[in-house]
Amino acid sequence: MKILALVLLFLGEAITIYAEEIGAKLYASTSSPTTFTHSLLEALIPLILGALCLILAYTLGLRYLHNIWIISAVSFASILLVEPAFDFFYIGQTPTFGAGLGMVFAVCGILSTLFL
Repeated sequence: MKILALVLLFLGEAITIYAEEIGAKLYASTSSPTTFTHSLLEALIPLILGALCLILAYTLGLRYLHNIWIISAVSFASILLVEPAFDFFYIGQTPTFGAGLGMVFAVCGILSTLFL
């Protein structure tokens, strides 16, 4: 059950980030402009699925890991891994110097949380 909680947490974060990126890309598109409502509706089903995974992950994780900080660290780490990958491959943008430096510091913070 511990592994299931961590897998659900990673999947939930990934699906939720994907929903965010769908909505943002659709609304920001200049080639085929959509309304805010249309972009929100396109992102709604993955957003609900991601939220369900996250709720299950947090409840199972707290019950079987007995430590909310492990769950939080895995959540942050999965966001830190998935969001830049989606930004690069789905949106097609590379980070600026400041954003890249911020990501390096975030990785150091997550690693210190997990291993120190």
